[in-house]
Amino acid sequence: MESLFSHPAPAGDCAGNSSPPGELVAGWLERTLPTDRASLQRQLALVFTAARSSGPEQRTIISIDVARAEGVTAETATSTLRFSASLGLFTGARGKFAVSDAGWAVTQLWQEDETHARMQLQALLLQHWSTEEVRRLLAGGPVAADELAPQLQGDLPGKPRRGVYLIEWLALAFLVHRDRQGLVWPAPALGAMMHSATVAVPSRPPALAQQQVLDEEPHLLMGMTNSELRRLAPERYCAVLDNITEVAELTPA
Repeated sequence: MESLFSHPAPAGDCAGNSSPPGELVAGWLERTLPTDRASLQRQLALVFTAARSSGPEQRTIISIDVARAEGVTAETATSTLRFSASLGLFTGARGKFAVSDAGWAVTQLWQEDETHARMQLQALLLQHWSTEEVRRLLAGGPVAADELAPQLQGDLPGKPRRGVYLIEWLALAFLVHRDRQGLVWPAPALGAMMHSATVAVPSRPPALAQQQVLDEEPHLLMGMTNSELRRLAPERYCAVLDNITEVAELTPA
């Protein structure tokens, strides 16, 4: 059934991965979408339950056990963890997963400071295939969410909700922003990618790749460079996003 939910690309060098040889564990090796069987909040609950079950020791957990704990089907749990693995939150495949260092850090931080946890998630998503795709699709300006979702899903199979949930993951990581009219437009971190001549190389560490993209951005947004935006306190960062939304809504089409 796995072939119904993802389009694997040719496997690259997997040396050094903790997962068994041949298993796809990185977003740039496999184009994967979120499940269409659970809301974003439900998906997050599955991710955190699996991460805590795996623990800092990175024990291998079975997705059917996560499904039982959360009261969902095994397919829902497996599909959720497969997508999470493509983001770098887990390693593994075929129903057996272990939380990654990044996944454990995000899980722990989420309870203490959700905004900072989402920024860590952003660093991971900057390496995911969907970030480059949504950057391309939004290069000409904001797009209605119901139009963007099928474009983002492309030729990947599944119900349209999968594209919608992918937008929600990108919004969760502060890579896109949605206004009250249902338009999706680039958030500052994605805007940095859109103006940068250099696209982050997937093999680079996520945090380093993200910082390089931000440092190369020469343009101003709300009077600040993207590097300055990245250094803002979480409350100020969110306030800037809200202000941009208000400006966009007041600007004549």
